[in-house]
Amino acid sequence: MNLAFDIDDTITAKPDLFAGLSSALGVKKVLIVSSRGNSEESRRLTLAELENYGIRHSGLYLLEDGQEARNRCPHLDLDWYQKYLWQKVEICQREKIDVVFEDDEKVIALFHRYAPEILVMQVHQRRGDRP
Repeated sequence: MNLAFDIDDTITAKPDLFAGLSSALGVKKVLIVSSRGNSEESRRLTLAELENYGIRHSGLYLLEDGQEARNRCPHLDLDWYQKYLWQKVEICQREKIDVVFEDDEKVIALFHRYAPEILVMQVHQRRGDRP
């Protein structure tokens, strides 16, 4: 099984759960797909954070900003922000992800619309659960 995890309000909501999932029996690939900025500094800090949480992964994808995101998305009916977020769908389809863990309802709606073959598990944070 191939998994993809968001970071903010997903991994950060339950880091122990996602550390366990990332090394669970039967998991072949774990991708981290985040809308954090795609700079060298952001990548370095994010990789250190994932290591600190004990998240094993096969790759880290940080979304491209601005015009690059708009040019990649073929769906003309989406606004600029949806096109930006749609990159998560594109990455997961290309990488043959089976299950995505995500908290953002806008992202989840894009998966349901454009990638119904991918199971989306919405992460909810209970009050007082913030690490």
